[in-house]
Amino acid sequence: MPDELPRRKQFLFVDDDTGFLAGISQFFSEMSRGSWEVFTAESHSQALAVLRQRSMDVVVLDLDMPVMDGLQFLRLLARSHPGQQVAILTGHATEETRKLCLESGAALFLEKLIAPEGFAAVFDALDLLAKTAPQGGFHGMMRRVGLQEVLQMECLGRKSSVLEVLTDKVRGRIFVFEGGIIHAECGSLQGEMALYGLLGLRGGEFNLRPFSEPSGRTISGQYEFLLMEAARLSDEGTNLLEGAGPPVDRPGGFSTQEPPEAVWARATLSPHEAVRIEEIVLGSGSAEVLHQWQCASVEPRLDLLRLIEQQAEVLTNLLPAGRFDRTEILTSDGRMVCQIQPDMRLFVRSAAPAGPGA
Repeated sequence: MPDELPRRKQFLFVDDDTGFLAGISQFFSEMSRGSWEVFTAESHSQALAVLRQRSMDVVVLDLDMPVMDGLQFLRLLARSHPGQQVAILTGHATEETRKLCLESGAALFLEKLIAPEGFAAVFDALDLLAKTAPQGGFHGMMRRVGLQEVLQMECLGRKSSVLEVLTDKVRGRIFVFEGGIIHAECGSLQGEMALYGLLGLRGGEFNLRPFSEPSGRTISGQYEFLLMEAARLSDEGTNLLEGAGPPVDRPGGFSTQEPPEAVWARATLSPHEAVRIEEIVLGSGSAEVLHQWQCASVEPRLDLLRLIEQQAEVLTNLLPAGRFDRTEILTSDGRMVCQIQPDMRLFVRSAAPAGPGA
């Protein structure tokens, strides 16, 4: 018996501009290479007729339509077709309408962009939305999808927003500006460490809020790299905010829980080796100190990172072998790792793991 063809994703675009509907239908059908089936409607009544006959993965609404505008139709769909994934695609986006649409049940709010790369970003966001069926875990205004998916959709849509994340023990925020992740904060943590910690959570709620300027912009890397790094840490079982480990004895007769910095640094060093972190310095791309832990003198560590970066540039020019990433310095009682990224400088000193029978 021949294998069944994979089911095509069903999209319904609702817009009173017939030219736009014709163009978008052809463009997205070609981009999907047969994986999309696109339906169109010029009014809410035509859209309801289509929905009575077929089940849609995503309904995409324009806002400015006669008789019943997109926001009114969105609210009608929430009552008549509960659970239906609905996205807004409009040429007149404002923060106020965006907030109203998300609060009324829209899973995604996108702006019509004329340039080809703009349509490609819209296609990617809608395609991703069609894959995110309601499920357990995080839930909020954006339906029950993962935080990674929510961030990816916001970045693909080049949006500006604040993603508020809440659990019983954790409250944090991730700031997105014009499609880039610019800041994250959770308790005393800021920057990439806070971002990775929030993305590593396994349950809770989130809400999308209108963008507000954060206290500082601590993240400047490409969102693709940031999400990939978060996924890597998650796959390795590294959780920066929950379950950091049992209390660790410290000199001076007191105990304290191992901090998130040490958990993250240990994963950066080696996911397979039991090491004890002794010292951490995390700096920005311009060598500003973002975090330090148990470091008696920060400046010498920053000087070392600057020297390694300069020498790495010389070596790269002599031998073109790709971008320098990190160096390890072995000592008699452990090792030091210096990692250089375009937007991050990391120094970690660890003690040698205890041998058998120690």
